[in-house]
Amino acid sequence: MDRRRYFTVLLLHATLAAPAVAQTIAAPGSPESTAAPTPPPATSIAPVTDPYSPKGLPFGGFRIFPTMEIAGDNDDNVYLTETNPRGDYFARETPQILLRSDWSRHSIDIYAAGSFYQYVSLPDQDHIDWNAGGDGRLDIYQGLTLSGSGSYSVEHLANSSPDQPTSAKTPVEFSLVQSGATFSYNPYHFGFYLGGTFDRYVYDPSHLVDETFSSNADRNEDAYSAYAKASYEVSPGYAAFVQANENLAHYDLTLDRSGLDRDNMGYSGNAGVDMLITNLIHGQAFVGYLYQRYKAPFKDVPGLNFGANVDWAVTSLWTFHFIASRSLNGTTLATASAEDDKSFQVSADYLFRSNITLSGGASYLDATFDGSTRVDRYITPRFSAIYHLNPWLGIELTDTYQTRDSSVSGQRFSDNIVMVGLKFQE
Repeated sequence: MDRRRYFTVLLLHATLAAPAVAQTIAAPGSPESTAAPTPPPATSIAPVTDPYSPKGLPFGGFRIFPTMEIAGDNDDNVYLTETNPRGDYFARETPQILLRSDWSRHSIDIYAAGSFYQYVSLPDQDHIDWNAGGDGRLDIYQGLTLSGSGSYSVEHLANSSPDQPTSAKTPVEFSLVQSGATFSYNPYHFGFYLGGTFDRYVYDPSHLVDETFSSNADRNEDAYSAYAKASYEVSPGYAAFVQANENLAHYDLTLDRSGLDRDNMGYSGNAGVDMLITNLIHGQAFVGYLYQRYKAPFKDVPGLNFGANVDWAVTSLWTFHFIASRSLNGTTLATASAEDDKSFQVSADYLFRSNITLSGGASYLDATFDGSTRVDRYITPRFSAIYHLNPWLGIELTDTYQTRDSSVSGQRFSDNIVMVGLKFQE
């Protein structure tokens, strides 16, 4: 590592007055990445009277929310290996900016965010993730709206991803274009929705330790989805719904690196409930059935579908969160149709003092590779504390521990990351 680089990172860590150490843990899945964060949607639960919530700066009919986090991390197993783990320190800067409309009708959000990683002794792990995009809502008539969103991001596969080559020298970079639109009509207690999405994945070649490159062109794909939903407000704040979804994944190359055609299509039908009771509880929960069809020799994937994302402000001090989902993700494993992820996450926030928030939780992921004998199971407990010095500056401490148990020999690991950071907001 050159001397200038070393003292730059050392200076940042001294500024934080705490040890700094390497790489954040990405949530398991395909693709796993340490993507730049996206500013929260306007519907996030937050106490209206919270003196430490960002207020934003007026800008005509908008408000601008700038944020900057500077952190030092310590990772005791950067490469996420079962044996001979190698730890490191790294610095991370995460700037964000959000432009949000402040109108009585219609709405628009425009945002940009980035995460910059610099490692002390493992510079090959340095990378930059970033994204930019926006979303908006057009109020055509009372109860009749058209909403849409679009974004572009550059991300990197995490070292925990089964699709990251074990001989990779640097994290694999990929870009993602996402877009979507929804037409909704809500006459009285009823609601009707039609929508669709388009995602475009493009992967860079893998840079290997022997200084050669391995193509990932067979992973480049276009993913389409469409859905129709009907809901009925059974009581104030609760709406029951049914929803039908259809999806299609088309890869650029007819045959992948194993000589197989991975194009697939499927559908799902779900029934559930939407919840929005003032600021006390909001979210959605559903169950249903999915069926994904693949080309031979891959096996089709049928089964139970489910999902939930619920925030519950039990008291003015306690807020609980529950997230559950099942998703089918592309993979490069030769015999596997997909990575079948079933995940569950429970967490809570506690307002210990007016300027101190404590958060804790744990997540569990069962990653089954359909058509393969491989099964990975991840357990990830996490704790954090935020101390607000004033409405514009806070200190954050987090400790994240992750383990993976795998049916494949040599693929188990455990990892602990401690982070101390300063967060500036307006």
